[in-house]
Amino acid sequence: MSRLIVKNLPFSISEAKLRSTFSPHGSITDLQLKYKKDGKFRGFGFVGFLTEEGASKAKDWLDGTFIGAAKIKVEMCKELGQQVGKEKVVMVEEEKKKVELKTGAEKYKEDPKFQEFMSVHTRDATGGTWGNDSGSVVGVDAKNEVAEEEEDVDEEEKSEESKENNISEPVSDLDYLKSKKTPKAPPKPPVDLFTVKITGLPYKSKKKDIKTLLAPLKPVSVRLPPKIKGIAFAGFTTEKEMKTALNKNKSFCGEHQIQVFKHTARSKIVEAAEPASKWSEQEAALEGVETVGESGRIFVRNLPYTATEEDISDLFSKFGPLTETTVPVDRLTRKYKGFAFVTFMMPEHAVAAFSALDGSSLMGRLLHLIPAKTKLEENDVTGGGTGSDSFKKAKEAKQKASAGSSHNWNSLFLGTSAVADVMAAQYGVDKARVVMDQEGKEGKTSAAVKLALGETEIVGQTRSFLEQEGVQLDVFNRKPDKRSKTVILAKNLPARTSPEELRDMFTKFGVVDRLVLPLHCLTAIIEFADPGEARAAFTKLAYSRFHNAPLYLEWAPENTFNKPFVKEAIIEEKEEIKKVSDTVEEEDDTEPEEGSTLFVKNLNFSTTDEELKEHFVTCGSIQSGSVATKNDTKSGESLSMGFGFVTFYLKSSAEKALKTLQQSMLAEHCLELKRSTRASTNQTKSKTEKEKKSLGKPSTKLLVRNIPFQANKQEITQIFKTFGELSAVRLPTKLAGTGDHRGFAFIEYSSVSDAKAAFSSLVHSTHLYGRRLVLEWAQGETTLEELRDKTKQHW
Repeated sequence: MSRLIVKNLPFSISEAKLRSTFSPHGSITDLQLKYKKDGKFRGFGFVGFLTEEGASKAKDWLDGTFIGAAKIKVEMCKELGQQVGKEKVVMVEEEKKKVELKTGAEKYKEDPKFQEFMSVHTRDATGGTWGNDSGSVVGVDAKNEVAEEEEDVDEEEKSEESKENNISEPVSDLDYLKSKKTPKAPPKPPVDLFTVKITGLPYKSKKKDIKTLLAPLKPVSVRLPPKIKGIAFAGFTTEKEMKTALNKNKSFCGEHQIQVFKHTARSKIVEAAEPASKWSEQEAALEGVETVGESGRIFVRNLPYTATEEDISDLFSKFGPLTETTVPVDRLTRKYKGFAFVTFMMPEHAVAAFSALDGSSLMGRLLHLIPAKTKLEENDVTGGGTGSDSFKKAKEAKQKASAGSSHNWNSLFLGTSAVADVMAAQYGVDKARVVMDQEGKEGKTSAAVKLALGETEIVGQTRSFLEQEGVQLDVFNRKPDKRSKTVILAKNLPARTSPEELRDMFTKFGVVDRLVLPLHCLTAIIEFADPGEARAAFTKLAYSRFHNAPLYLEWAPENTFNKPFVKEAIIEEKEEIKKVSDTVEEEDDTEPEEGSTLFVKNLNFSTTDEELKEHFVTCGSIQSGSVATKNDTKSGESLSMGFGFVTFYLKSSAEKALKTLQQSMLAEHCLELKRSTRASTNQTKSKTEKEKKSLGKPSTKLLVRNIPFQANKQEITQIFKTFGELSAVRLPTKLAGTGDHRGFAFIEYSSVSDAKAAFSSLVHSTHLYGRRLVLEWAQGETTLEELRDKTKQHW
């Protein structure tokens, strides 16, 4: 609990004074001074802190201190509904018990003379002078006897009342006066009158003048406002009389022309109850709202203004999976508004969260949860349209509903029309020459081939531009584990789209931190400052019309950018980062040769990776050096296992180390070196990612899948011969009469460098007749060593 209650405050205290007293001990999220209904201070208040550490620190420091002349008492607040301790309950029960007095007469209760004395001095049953004149011995037994006698007397009185009704019981003076008081007659119910309003009257008009004016009609009521002169109100019992009075319109009262028209009185509801609460209007609006068990949607208010969407999601996700969490942001101040909407996937989880968190404390504030209204889907199609209109609306609604799915399109998808526009503008030719087949010296050039090669070139330029802008392209090449909540990827943009136009379209929904638009303006990355604003823009703009084409939007993978957005960036830091990244890329491009990894045994447990690299650096350039470690189950620290691996870039460097550093001393330990036949236990992430993306071992032969069936061998040859000299192109065919080919091909180059160039250019996003070409490295001929390795692994 990060909320404190401060008691015994001076009556002259103010919120500013109390805040200045508690603020040095932590960030304050809530501060309240409690007053009575008449505005009188009650002497205590509440202070909410952002963290429990700040609240406990303030309690320990300020409890028992003085503010002015008052010694304050600081305590931790209790959760709503928390029961009082058992000790207080016992104390209250003990206070309620009556104190039994002992008079010392218990020892004479069996004496016959004492009993005779008490019987003589016993008074009548009508009552005694004192409250304890019971006529018996004071004690436990005497109490029992008195109770029995009182019961007998009550029974006798009831029987006597039935026989003697004429005898009346004594009545007190107050009851006698109340009986003489005549009850007030109930108020007469209000009578609905038909009222007319008369304006333009003389200044000193009276009621008799109004009655004379309306004669022969007799109004039931005539009212002249005391503060407003020249007007009057007349009420009639029937509508017919009111219509007759309206005929007096524009008549004369003396020298003044009057106007008569119908008057509808405003209904005044006088409430003698307590004043409405702060949230009464909102609660009244939610009377017909579905319950939490039906909708699974909760409205959370009284949130601290520092609570983000992640904080709210973490708090409510403990009860079940969430479908949406929205924390609105003020457009002007860029601060959270203090409330949120939380939607659960299962309504049962929403009910559990509602019952557990309502009235709980979050960052020093008490949360108030109420059922939220069901979110209205704008994509819902009403049955008003007919024919093609209803079909179009249904199709758009279906597309918008599936816009948020994670498997819509390729991230670098480009439309064929946009590719043709860019190619025509880049080479200075007409668009018709790009999209139509042409006859040349080497034969007919297909339009599909030209568009595929143009798309490949544009994708390559786009990738290089995105890398310069700090975009991690590796996250687009694999299936995203988690999608970003603020970064949107816009695709299928028309050619020559200006950044200003795109920014103006998205800034209608919120603040855009970054907008990355490559040179050809066919794909853009938009980053919003707030997740709620990004969600609103995505919902409104997905599949909307933009320059005669639908706008394709997709949530970008998480960690799309290398660094988070910073408003003020220093140019020098950017240049240094670029230099460092260039050097790292150059080192990563050069892969170590086979057989260049050594296994190092008998290491000292205190030896680190840097010491191991320094020991072997004299033999050649080292790609990596690592000491094998394990986690301690008790302390959680990483402990050395006494061996490690050293990988050189060259195989000759590893052989030199085997000859020169065998049995050498490192940290007073004699090292044993062996050639390693397996990879290191601590491989870098970049290397494993490269192995995943390589899709096989590089060679001169490529396997191309997903080839459209309308494509022929000549078109495949025209695409791949652009990157180097081809040795063979083989397109396996089906059986006779079942088609031309089987949908895949083998491309063989004369050199490995040409095959690598074609693979790196065409593997990202190249479409032929609308189908994306999938490239893999084909398995070459197996050598004798590979056959031996396979046999060894099998047996």
